[in-house]
Amino acid sequence: MHSIHYLVYIFYLFLIIFLIFFDRRKPMQRFGWLLVLIFLPGLGLLLYWFIGSVNLSSYRRNKIQRRHGDFFHELETIVDETGRSFTPPSSEGIQFHQKYCGSIFTGDNNVEIYTTGSPKYQQLSKDLEAAKDHIHIQYFTIHNDEIGRKLIDTLIEKVNQGVEVKLLYDSLGCLPTFVLPVLWKLRKAGGSVLSIRPYTRAINYRNHRKVVIIDGKIGYVGGMNIGAQYTYGVKGKLWRDTHLRITGSAVHDLQRVFLSDWAASTRRSDIGLRHELRHYFPAPDTTGNIGAQIVANGLYTENDNDGIINLSYFNLISRAKQRVWIQTPYFRPPETIIHALKTLATLGVDVRIMVSLYYASGGLFNRSTNNYFLRHVVGSGVRVFRYTDILHAKTMLIDDHVLCIGTANLNSRSLEIDDEIYAYFESKMLATEYEQIFDHDVQNCIELDYVKFKHQNLLSRATESVVSFFTPFS
Repeated sequence: MHSIHYLVYIFYLFLIIFLIFFDRRKPMQRFGWLLVLIFLPGLGLLLYWFIGSVNLSSYRRNKIQRRHGDFFHELETIVDETGRSFTPPSSEGIQFHQKYCGSIFTGDNNVEIYTTGSPKYQQLSKDLEAAKDHIHIQYFTIHNDEIGRKLIDTLIEKVNQGVEVKLLYDSLGCLPTFVLPVLWKLRKAGGSVLSIRPYTRAINYRNHRKVVIIDGKIGYVGGMNIGAQYTYGVKGKLWRDTHLRITGSAVHDLQRVFLSDWAASTRRSDIGLRHELRHYFPAPDTTGNIGAQIVANGLYTENDNDGIINLSYFNLISRAKQRVWIQTPYFRPPETIIHALKTLATLGVDVRIMVSLYYASGGLFNRSTNNYFLRHVVGSGVRVFRYTDILHAKTMLIDDHVLCIGTANLNSRSLEIDDEIYAYFESKMLATEYEQIFDHDVQNCIELDYVKFKHQNLLSRATESVVSFFTPFS
């Protein structure tokens, strides 16, 4: 009997070696999983399978690419044709996004910025009601409340009018919202509804995007999901977020991201489009003058899924000359970005980080983890502002002309794990507009007192240290 136990243990050790030493993760991450697998043999293997396996994720990714490779190639070709009609400025940011992220530069865009839910939902409702051809809609979370039900009712009405409606939702993000019966109504009416890849079984790899494309000419992207809290707030606290309405050729790149996610989410070889692919990329009706790129990780990109958002953010931050102003509810960046922010602040660059003082859930955990990482940067001259309501915006303002708005938080999950998206703009006019928004937000903030923060009690520091171990999962 003992010999059988030894054989099983030896087999388990070889399995650990195979799993960990062929993992492409960073050494410290691999070491952490090694400890979990050794000290929690059964449970550790289960956790690794559901949460930690990069190889499993790569296998699924390759399987999807083989199934829909021709579709992804045609999709990229069509969007590339859009970009050929624009000559991008000789900007290092734009060049990097083109070469590494596969992002197309377009210079004919109009952009509207929304900072609260009510005007965003009002305009979205008008645009949906005016749709003539197709509606593509994708959210991480859709709530079964008055906002969510109104959205689904509008989509059902458009289906009855003959408009092609496709809706993607993240299965884990929508699990606590009890929205599935409402989504079933849309499916029953004739709309197409899919749970976004990856499926619930791979709980550590989520799709966090919020994208809407209407008739291939109007696009929405940003931090707001679908729910009443974005309009009315939570527990007496207002909800501050940032979302965009875009018209112009950048909508084609939003369409590419959606259709890529749609193809990845269906297990059939037939993607289920009503028209040929080129039909979904019409010429824009209006012409603006804002230069834009859509930066997203995903199956259509040439490079690994987990590096695009992280490296693009690091590239932008590290090249700042005058200022880096960041809004993020969750400040848990990787070491590379922490070092970049500290270096810039030490050299006199105006580095400001705005985080939320309150959260809809997990307040103690989120504040403690934010504090843990803020301690790494505040001593170098970085200014920290705590927004006194709920801040959910994911934005970055760099120097006098660069603005990033999207779905990516400044944490390891958004930068290295989840599927994310953000719009990159090079526009002094748009940067100036958002500078005024940021300055207005500062009026609703408490600036961190570094002296008091440095001498917080031992219990607070211990709590921060303990919860920091769980940041890769949050």
